Amino acid sequence: MVTISQIEQLADRISEAMASLKNERDQLRLQNNELKNKLAEKELECIRVSKENQRNLEIIEREKLAFQREKSQVEGQMKTLFEKLNSILPENRQPQSQPQPVNHDGRGERRP
Repeated sequence: MVTISQIEQLADRISEAMASLKNERDQLRLQNNELKNKLAEKELECIRVSKENQRNLEIIEREKLAFQREKSQVEGQMKTLFEKLNSILPENRQPQSQPQPVNHDGRGERRP
């Protein structure tokens, strides 16, 4: 038969177990809240970095377009310059008279 002292011991053990479980629950709630806060901070940091990366990407794209425009302008200027130079070179002119041969002396200098 179960005695009153055994029931009291059982009640004490159950009470201690419940107190221990409540303590553990409270600690886990604190830890859970801390982790939630850290997660929220990391999410904000991730959003900030993502926005910064997007801004940097947009800046790079604008610079790329500017460089492409500049490249096109320079190529156009080079083409115009090339055409002008070609138009003034003797090889591209209509022959008006026979070119005079250039005489060189032994030292590689031109003589008239």
